[in-house]
Amino acid sequence: MDNLFKDSSEKILIYLSVQTVEDPFEKNSSQSILPSLPIDAIVSDLGFSSIQWKMPGVLTSKAKEIIIKKKHENLLKLSYKIRIDGEDYQGWTISGRLQYRIEDEYLRAYVYLKQLSD
Repeated sequence: MDNLFKDSSEKILIYLSVQTVEDPFEKNSSQSILPSLPIDAIVSDLGFSSIQWKMPGVLTSKAKEIIIKKKHENLLKLSYKIRIDGEDYQGWTISGRLQYRIEDEYLRAYVYLKQLSD
């Protein structure tokens, strides 16, 4: 896996955000996006049938599978958005928790383009 990671990894950008409560009585808050952090990842496309059984309940036309090093686990958990090839993806979550698998020294996660409903 180490050789595969060295040969075919590419840079992706992880964006974190900070939520600031402006008025606690009216429950107003603003979200500030922090500068991006580049990390190495193996990125592969998911086909339509793969999206349906790997991410049930997600309606999207484009999704990717990313493999990153385990040391970037906290960045992935706290990510607001993930930019791959100029497109902004979001992580697949269930009940507000990002879903990923730990495989030895690497993490495998699914990200998708959020589709606006008509």
